[in-house]
Amino acid sequence: MTNFAQFYQQGGVFMHLITLFALTSTGLLASRAVRLRGLVRRVTAGKPPPPIEHEGLILGLMVAAGLAGALGATFGLIETGAALRSVPPEHHMMAISRALPIALSPLAWSLLLLIPMVLGRAVVGAAESRLRRLAARA
Repeated sequence: MTNFAQFYQQGGVFMHLITLFALTSTGLLASRAVRLRGLVRRVTAGKPPPPIEHEGLILGLMVAAGLAGALGATFGLIETGAALRSVPPEHHMMAISRALPIALSPLAWSLLLLIPMVLGRAVVGAAESRLRRLAARA
C-alpha cells in the first residue's frame, strides 16, 4: 500500500458503504454534542432535560459500519481463494502475501473509523448522563 487512494480503491464498494455509515453516524453524534450546551442551560434553569435523540440510530450506523467492513473482508478473502486457483502452486505464498492486505482493507477502514466514533459516543454519552443526573437531583 503506497498511499491512501490506493488503499481506499482496493477495498472496493464496501469502502463507500463504510464511509457513508461512519459520516452519518459522526454527523448525528456531532449534533448531540452541540446540543449539550442547550442541555446545560435547561438544567441550570431547572427545566427537565429533553429526551436523548438518535441514540439507536447512531449505534445502528456504527454497528453497520463494522459489519460492512467484516463483509467486505469476507468477500475479499473469497476472491483471494478463487484467484489462488489460477496461480501455480509454487507462487501461492507470493500471491497470498499480496492478496491478504487487499482483502482486509475494508475491515481495517471500518476499524479506523469506528474507534474514534466509539470514543466520541462514550464522551458525549457520559456528559449527557452527568447532566441528566444533575437535573434529577435539582
